Amino acid sequence: MTALDAPRPAPPITETERQRATQRLCDAYGEGRLDEVELDERLSAALAARTRRELSGSLAGLPAISRQVLATRTGQIAGGLAHLSGLFTWILGPLLFHLMGSRGSSARAEAAKAFNFQLIAGPLFLVVAIAAPQLLPDWIAALTVLGTWLGWACLTVVGGARAFSGQPFRNPVTRIVPWEALDTRGR
Repeated sequence: MTALDAPRPAPPITETERQRATQRLCDAYGEGRLDEVELDERLSAALAARTRRELSGSLAGLPAISRQVLATRTGQIAGGLAHLSGLFTWILGPLLFHLMGSRGSSARAEAAKAFNFQLIAGPLFLVVAIAAPQLLPDWIAALTVLGTWLGWACLTVVGGARAFSGQPFRNPVTRIVPWEALDTRGR
């Protein structure tokens, strides 16, 4: 046996690999795929692991993600994209997401919220952009138009971020028009 044939020691795992593994375990627990006892055992194994084989052992046999969890995640992603599409397409992106979503789905409901917000915010911005220079000094008009645009962009991004995370969000602008009216049939 030569020096080249001798088994090499396994390289140690990195902190990033360990964090990724513990995050997968915590996600599985949060999704109900692990109970508390199994989570504790697997986390202990992951934190004590020194090699990739040991770390992989802490993840071995991890129950697969359920269809319900997968559907929820897919709905959250579609809902977030529906909101963010308004940044580039005004009402068209949210409308397409709404039309493509299945009746009663969270993705369709978020697309309806996004559509409704864009439908209200677009004309509101136009009114401000046209009226402010007529009624206010130039620098105040410019600040008013910029502030209105920034408010629209921020509320669009916040709506998307909340939809991605699955957290409820009622946009303050759309409180004046009930978004549910767009998605009541088929529930």
